[in-house]
Amino acid sequence: MEAMQSLPFRHDDSRCKAITELIEAVAKEQETLARILEAEHKKIEKTTELCGTDVDDLVKIDKSVERVLAAVTRLDLALQLKLDLFQDCLCPDTPCSGDHSPCHK
Repeated sequence: MEAMQSLPFRHDDSRCKAITELIEAVAKEQETLARILEAEHKKIEKTTELCGTDVDDLVKIDKSVERVLAAVTRLDLALQLKLDLFQDCLCPDTPCSGDHSPCHK
């Protein structure tokens, strides 16, 4: 997975822009998790296509996939918690007005 880059803080950024950047960062992390899941899917497909795959190999693949799915689930939960912090700050109808005014619902 890509290392998360820290965004430099600039005092002239509005609160809404900062929230937007955080949400975009979460979206990128979720895309990465989706790619990990797709790779696991391909691993399972490839294993089942191979001739001579025995039950022990399938069990090993199953356990590996189970560990990856558990890790992805934990990471996705952490991302959801990050998004929940800004649940009331999303501005669907009107743009945020800056650091001193709350976002409109």
